[in-house]
Amino acid sequence: MCRLIKIMAVSVLVSLMLCSCSEMGDDPGSSAMYAAVTADTVPKEPETVMPVSEASETETVTSVSETETIQTETVTEKTAAAAYDMPEEFYIKLDELTQKYPHYNMYDVSLAYTDFGTGFTFMINPDKHYFSASVMKAPYMMYIYRLALDGKADLGQKLVYTQNFFREGTGVLKDMEFGTEFTVEELIGYALEESDNAAFAMLRALYPEDGYTEFMESLGITHDEDSRAFNQPQICCESSLILTRSVYDFITEGNKYSENLEYHMTHSRNALILGGEGSEVVRKYGWYEGYLHDMAVVLCENDYGLTIMTNFDKLPVNTREYRFFWDLSSLIAEFSGQLTESEENQDNEVIIYIERPEVKEMALPKDPYMLLSVVNMKLRDQYGNLDALCDDMEAVPADISAALEGVGYQYDAGSNQFVPIPEEEESQQEES
Repeated sequence: MCRLIKIMAVSVLVSLMLCSCSEMGDDPGSSAMYAAVTADTVPKEPETVMPVSEASETETVTSVSETETIQTETVTEKTAAAAYDMPEEFYIKLDELTQKYPHYNMYDVSLAYTDFGTGFTFMINPDKHYFSASVMKAPYMMYIYRLALDGKADLGQKLVYTQNFFREGTGVLKDMEFGTEFTVEELIGYALEESDNAAFAMLRALYPEDGYTEFMESLGITHDEDSRAFNQPQICCESSLILTRSVYDFITEGNKYSENLEYHMTHSRNALILGGEGSEVVRKYGWYEGYLHDMAVVLCENDYGLTIMTNFDKLPVNTREYRFFWDLSSLIAEFSGQLTESEENQDNEVIIYIERPEVKEMALPKDPYMLLSVVNMKLRDQYGNLDALCDDMEAVPADISAALEGVGYQYDAGSNQFVPIPEEEESQQEES
């Protein structure tokens, strides 16, 4: 695990340090913010927002002209004259929180927080890119709403769901009969609330990606890979700051469709990012294989945007992974109202970089959590299986397995990782 170090500006790299970690518990604590999160929020299956052929999707839907684009004003960050910062206690608690999750490699976690009132920004690994999964459905639906505001989209237009648009993964259209009709507005709702892949495919065929790409560029997105809707679309903190600001501007400007977007995104399933008591969280999550993200606008006394991006590297997603999001977003919510003016932080931002860990060839650590971190990293980067690692490190596979089973992990040959033991198996082991 790493110890986070607070730095100013963007020129300093923070080395990753392996630390002794206390045993992680499954009790989410007594915070009222956990009350609304139930087992029903855990996804049953991953999303599959993968590249598909535009030609196959345009056979049954007449698309908007590829030369027809939407013009929007570039969003300007509203910053105050003064510079701000979080209290020092926030950074201490952040460091303590990251040590609770030893199965996380913090190199593969990014975060972007911005306070819309002061412009203060806090980021972890801001330029690291991840496969965006369904996070991009939020800006795509906002793009369609902007087209409608310009008279270039009819939200009442009816589209027919055909086999051509069948998609596996998340959504409810896949269980409906072919030939069912939906309005554009209904499909937007399915895409945002259910993260429906089939609904998204139908809308993307009607409103092609070239217009969406220009729309993203008009918002100020500078990374080409972050402006795509297929062919491995990416997301990073720098882009997510622009997107959360754009969503916030859209829902607060009081246009004809502001309430539509706000309603759909506040009813999005799978609560990863939590807000404080009395807040409203406008969110869009994304999940594909090892990637799990949530991008949100939190409406409260001091509105802010927050995005958390992770790469589990095929680690099974369960309540342990959700709890990382809950704890981290709850910490942000706790301190978001405590920003104070800072003479030291003249840039009005704090950025933390975490380097990819370079583990020296040495005896494997005895601490089980450090052992878990080192072994999983070596299995991922250097060895094809546990036996190969043990041969090279002069270790006994049974000894490593026994040590990690003692803290709730077992070797999975399919992913070549030590993964959390399913809760039912843990119970059986305890009973025996």
